[in-house]
Formats: sequence, structure tokens, C-alpha cells
Amino acid sequence: MGFTDFVNDAGLTMLNNWLETRSYIVGYSPSQADVAVFKAQQSAPDAAKFPHAARWYKHINSWTEEFGTLPGDASKEYTSYGPDKTEATLNPAKAPAAEEEDDDDVDLFGSDDEEEDAEAARIKEERLAEYKKKKEGKTKPAAKSVVTMDVKPWDDETDMVALEAAVRSVEKDGLVWGASKLVAVGFGIKKLQINLVIEDDKVGLDDLQEEIAEFEDYVQSSDIMTWISKSITGLGLLFLTHACYSAHEHSALQSTGTAHLSSISSHVTTTASLPIDISIETIVSIFIVCLGLVLGTPELRPIQWRVWAGKIEREGAKGFMNADGEVDKDFVGNPFRVLESRPSFIDIRRQRHEFAEWIREGGEQIPAKEL
Repeated sequence: MGFTDFVNDAGLTMLNNWLETRSYIVGYSPSQADVAVFKAQQSAPDAAKFPHAARWYKHINSWTEEFGTLPGDASKEYTSYGPDKTEATLNPAKAPAAEEEDDDDVDLFGSDDEEEDAEAARIKEERLAEYKKKKEGKTKPAAKSVVTMDVKPWDDETDMVALEAAVRSVEKDGLVWGASKLVAVGFGIKKLQINLVIEDDKVGLDDLQEEIAEFEDYVQSSDIMTWISKSITGLGLLFLTHACYSAHEHSALQSTGTAHLSSISSHVTTTASLPIDISIETIVSIFIVCLGLVLGTPELRPIQWRVWAGKIEREGAKGFMNADGEVDKDFVGNPFRVLESRPSFIDIRRQRHEFAEWIREGGEQIPAKEL
């Protein structure tokens, strides 16, 4: 005897009792037995009256899209599953006491449970094999990076619209161009600052910059500064955090030792000082943090002398004069606040000297002290 119909409480009570100690109709994973019993019901059981059946129904309902792939015999009716004659008690409270069986009738070495265990093991192996196959078929998400690129033109006469169109014309698998804007550099020159997302395994930044550099009519150079400066700053902060922790730990140990010595003798004096390795780590960390901040701040980067040279070649000394014939304020004093360049302060004074000599050799009357 198996399940009866589920249109009345009697059939649902039988199902609820059956699932009180089971997760599935047969075995330890969803099968066609669960599909047959599930389809035989018109709606979900009442959770208040039949909690176990309602819990099972809700779980099997999540497998509806995979009913056709579940193991088992799909041709069997739902009535072929469920309790046998001795288990099919609709109202256990009113059930007669079970008759004691003879010891001679007890089979200690074989029962239907062995067949059920074998079937459950087979179903479990099939489900594990199917799960493993699905897991192997899934691809890992590609590692992506968000980058900000600065593309610099030759001069203030460069068509920035055409420059941006040329940059965006570069198409690669794993490359997505984002928003962009024009950022003032100085002397009327603006650079293109554009965001992009790349898949690290498919797009190399060096190769991308080389392709952009091929647009020689518009592009002077391109820099990827944002993520470099942030990485350097982050590395410096990491080292600085470790140095602070080491200093704190050393101070705590030193305080403990001092307190112990003071309890022994009141004439003991100690001096508080950090070990040389912690001091060096702190100094280096601060330097790295400052370097990252400098590289990420356009106003602090060194002068790009080629910008000045290009302006002089095009306009001569008059290009540095205002309407009153005086040297424009942007070219007097500290020009670091209006100019950008490669991220390095190396040999700046020498570059400035060579630039001044180039001006003099060209016959331009621009005093070096005004540059």
C-alpha cells in the first residue's frame, strides 16, 4: 500500500508522517519519486497542519526546472511510493498496539533496507557526478581593472574631439571605454582623461598605450597614473601601519620591563628609544606615502619642458607675454601648480638648465630667471 490521494487530510497526514523522519520520498536526494508525489498534489500543504509535508513541498518546488533530469523511473505512479500496510496508519493516536512478532520471524542478515541503501547510494553517486560536471563547466569570473588614462596632445591647437575619437577607435576583446573629460594642463593646453575597464588576461596596458601612440597627429604621450599612485600610497600605508604596530609593541614591552626593574630598585633609570629597524621602516614608509601622494597630485609633478619648448617654437617670446607686454603670471615663479610631466623629480634642475640654453641658442630674449 502506498500513498492515497491528497485531496483530503487523510492522504496529507500519511505524507506528513512519512516525511517526519525523511528529507525525500526515496533515498537521500531528489528523484522521480518526489516528482510523482509532488505532481499529484494540487497545491502546497498547509504548513500549520502538515509541517513536514509543507517543508518537503517547498524544497521540491525549487527543483521544478530539473524534474526531467532527476534519477529514477518516471513511469511509476505516486501510489507506488510511501508506507506499506504496516506503516499506513492514518491516525497514529488511535492505532492498535502492534503485535509482537516471533523471534523466529526476525531477519537479522537481510531486509529490504539493503536494497534501499543500494538505490540511495546509486542515486547519490549520480547526483555527485552531475554536480561535479556542472561545477567543471562553470567558468571563473575574469579579473578586471578600472584604469584612468591621461592622453596628452601636442599643443593647444590639437583637435581634442578628433583625438578622443581616435583613442576610442581602439577596440579589443576585454576593453571597454568609459567616461572622459578634458583637464586643463596649462598655456591653453588640455589633456584627455578617460576611464576604461580591462580584463587583465586579455588586454595589456603597454600594448594599449603603443596603439594609442600611433595616432601621431594628435597624441604626444599617454600616462596611466591613477592606479600607480594609489598602489604606491597603499603600499606605503601598509608599511607605515606595520611600523606603528611594531613601535607600539616595543613600547609596551619596554614599559613592562621598566616597571619590573623599578619594583626591584628605585635607582634604575631607562631611556625610551626605538630599535634601528623600526626607525628605518618608519622613515621609508613615510617617504613611500609622500611619493604616492606627489605622483597622484598634478600640481606637485615636475615641469614638462617640452610644453614650453613647443609654445616657444610656435609663438616665440610673445607667447609668454600678456596684452601689456609683460611676462604672464603663469610663467613667473613656481610653475608646478599649472604644469604636468612624467612622475619624477630626477634631474629637474639639469632639464631646466638645458631648456634655458636651448632658448638662448635660438635667439629668444627670455631671461632664464623668468622661466
